[in-house]
Amino acid sequence: MNSFKETIVAVVVGSNRGIGLALVQQLLTDSSVDIVYAGCRTISAAQGLNDAVKTYGDRLIPVSVDLTSAESVDAFRGFLEFEGAQPNLVINCAGILHNQDVKPEKRLEDIEIGSLRKYFDTNAIGPVLLAKALKNILPTRRRVVLGNLSAKLGSVGDNKLGGWYGYRASKTALNMFTRNIAIELGRRNKELVCVGLHPGTVDTRLSRPFQRKETAQSLLLPETSAGLLLNVLDQLTPEDSGGFFAYDGCRIPW
Repeated sequence: MNSFKETIVAVVVGSNRGIGLALVQQLLTDSSVDIVYAGCRTISAAQGLNDAVKTYGDRLIPVSVDLTSAESVDAFRGFLEFEGAQPNLVINCAGILHNQDVKPEKRLEDIEIGSLRKYFDTNAIGPVLLAKALKNILPTRRRVVLGNLSAKLGSVGDNKLGGWYGYRASKTALNMFTRNIAIELGRRNKELVCVGLHPGTVDTRLSRPFQRKETAQSLLLPETSAGLLLNVLDQLTPEDSGGFFAYDGCRIPW
């Protein structure tokens, strides 16, 4: 990444698979990246990360963190402080679209309060807790880039189909949190960039049940999306901070 004058200390959360793991792997191939702290819930289950450690050694440090737990996020910050880390690249990829407990709602009748809370806990509240935790260990006099993986479905202006109430609303909330974080942290560091990112429709476990309308051309591999997102982040300036950008660099309407 050529926009950083100093070596990069990266934090990637949600790194056990998919786009997060691909971001970790691509960052480690970049000679300007000194170290990557890869956060995920369960390190023992993160086979891709554990395999990468065998290749990259102490340039990759997996760290357990659960963004739905304030205590876990605080412990994550404590570990970074103990390490003396001052991350200048932070990418949050943690998110939920569906699992055994939640699935996108097509109609109002499908809405359940427990599912809504799970969407917001992971997709919106967790990322802002992460920003709160890292605020005081981020550099204040040099380039810092923060990226939250959002989704085009979180755009109010682009919503033409409705549905997916919890997922859409939680990503919209994440976009507002991202904008607020950009404003607050930008006051203390004029070189800071904080943005929301749309990774495209990526061939991961998260999106696989919803790929029927995608073509081979529109469906991205995780490594393709990761490379494009890193390129976008590398080109952004402080004037872009608080914005919402797609993997191709285009702005997305709020």
